[in-house]
Amino acid sequence: MSSPVEYIPTVEAVVPIEDCGRGHACSFCPEEDSCTLDKANHSKVHMERRLSKMNWIIPVMANKGGVGKSTVSANLAVALAQLGYAVGLADADIHGPNAARLFGMQDEKVKVTGRGINAPEYDIERRGENTKQGASTSRGTLRVGSLAFFLEEFDTPVVWRDAYKHDYIHHMLGSFDWGVLDFLIVDMPPGTGNELITLGDVLKGCNTSALLVTSADAIALQDTLKAARYCKETALPVLGVVENYAGTICPHCGGEFDMFPRAPEAEKFAQQGIATLARLPFTPAIGAGAAAGAPVAGDKNSPMHDVFAALAKTCRDELIVQQRKMMS
Repeated sequence: MSSPVEYIPTVEAVVPIEDCGRGHACSFCPEEDSCTLDKANHSKVHMERRLSKMNWIIPVMANKGGVGKSTVSANLAVALAQLGYAVGLADADIHGPNAARLFGMQDEKVKVTGRGINAPEYDIERRGENTKQGASTSRGTLRVGSLAFFLEEFDTPVVWRDAYKHDYIHHMLGSFDWGVLDFLIVDMPPGTGNELITLGDVLKGCNTSALLVTSADAIALQDTLKAARYCKETALPVLGVVENYAGTICPHCGGEFDMFPRAPEAEKFAQQGIATLARLPFTPAIGAGAAAGAPVAGDKNSPMHDVFAALAKTCRDELIVQQRKMMS
């Protein structure tokens, strides 16, 4: 296993004398109506407890829909787990919670226990055909939390005002039983609105660094640059940018060509000190993995496995650099 990320406790939870000890918000508790404890304090303390067990939190952002945030989030999570880390993927895309489908968990149902809402575990080695004969693997873990687990039907629309979104972000981080994590990947919705503002408020004082995703066309780049500016203005560190749909690989001859001409705006990230960490081709392998509920990063027979493994190692190494700067 690779060298573990150095752990820095970021939040010290102070447990009050009178605390029920349940790992979920009061709204999930069958005794809420009769409970006489300090509910506001309970919500604060159980959030602190949960966050104190997470080493690094990586929001995956774009400010633009359709550029592949969910796909990058899912494959990065699998790649980090395959390096032997304990990983969680939190699906913050309230109106399009796709994590369950990407991991083949669309039929999963969650339960509320005293520890919180169970976050189903994705078995990163569950598909034997995706592991090379005799290949050695480091056994990490990957847990998934998504609003999709609460929907009656896959096509049930989520029609919420901001107050409900605010509560969900708190439940996503605090009420799901994530356990101890090396990395929590947060798949963010498009935009720099309520979900992102709420997340930023909750994560103040935590080890947090954003990963930006864009495609190579001018419109997507322009919108993702807005996300980069948001990070700068809110002092949110940035790991770098992933350029998706960067060239197309022909499934017949293996030749590569550009689907989108690379716009000049792509160079503006470097001008802001934001490195391009990976350029992902538009290839049927990624789409096939998503459709099968098995992210292609887990398929050791696919060339994309190595691409996402390299991205995971680059993110890990950059986080170690950021962590050492914080300690110096």
